[in-house]
Amino acid sequence: MVNQQESQARIVTLKRPEHHYVLLITDDGSMLGLNKDGDPALFYEADDRVIWDRTAIGVKHMATGKNVAVDIGNDVCTLSVGSDEVYFHMSHGPEKLPSEYLEHLQREGWVCLNSILQPEIVERLERVACTGPYEHMEQNMDIPKICQDAAVCRAVAEPISLWVLREYLQTRDIHLGHPPGFNVLKPETLAQAGRRWHSDIPYIPSTSPQPVFPRKGPPKACNRNTCVSDFTHQNGATMFKPGSHRVDSGPPEEWNRALQDDELPYSGPEATVLEAPSGSMLLYDARTWHRAGFNRSEHKRAMMAQNYETPDVVPKRDTRPACEKLHRSPVYQELNTREQRDITELLMNIAASQ
Repeated sequence: MVNQQESQARIVTLKRPEHHYVLLITDDGSMLGLNKDGDPALFYEADDRVIWDRTAIGVKHMATGKNVAVDIGNDVCTLSVGSDEVYFHMSHGPEKLPSEYLEHLQREGWVCLNSILQPEIVERLERVACTGPYEHMEQNMDIPKICQDAAVCRAVAEPISLWVLREYLQTRDIHLGHPPGFNVLKPETLAQAGRRWHSDIPYIPSTSPQPVFPRKGPPKACNRNTCVSDFTHQNGATMFKPGSHRVDSGPPEEWNRALQDDELPYSGPEATVLEAPSGSMLLYDARTWHRAGFNRSEHKRAMMAQNYETPDVVPKRDTRPACEKLHRSPVYQELNTREQRDITELLMNIAASQ
């Protein structure tokens, strides 16, 4: 049993939101928004222009306050876009405007998109990770996770978080640092990977050819933890040091002193644990000091951890073979045009490693 006497970290608990905005999405994945003239238009990028709220008469555009009267039955509707009548389905959206998430990330170095994934996607991720109702099963390790269920691709390319990441990293041309996978923490277990306080690539030495970047300057990478399970202090939610992305050094040595008598690394009041519902996404600057938690619960805890990088960062692992397998998989045909484009770009645009 791990000694928990040092566990005095600050705990921030986010409850599942009672209200979400909505997205109006076409079959190809484009989203209804208003252009600069206030006219309906289709967009592939999920910024404030595409965020709506449902009203008694139709929908309200949240960035402008414009109301649009439309009959919505079974979460589908038809609206005029230019000279065309376009069919839309209403989809689960964010709790806040994308610009609000971006502002928080820029100010604090982290932000949580609370319950951004719809429950159906979360349930399918649990099945792939073999957690929750599928805890009795064993993961399929023979093929890439993105080839096992379209929900994995949809989580990786979730459009609100993807827009926030691209804006924070100041480029649309970002890529993944490794193929998508799941970090599953068993009961009474301290994760082996990431158990020490650390920053992430490209601010630490890597097995890839990537040199270590200086911590000063524009961000070069941002992490995204997708909570497949509810994340709590009890089941080993990630611990991090808010504001440490602005510090021109890694964590102090005393935070990573040698473990004796099953003690944990530093877990004092300067550390923060974010508790968030399943389906939430925690975005944080890769310079942020963080470490894995200890699972004291009776059940496995799962997350998807991705590292989104700028074009000049060499990925830790080549993601292109996984993408090529995805393109040959039936899963790829389940994705809409926007999802196919985004997942392919994230996995294939790694020119820095050529």
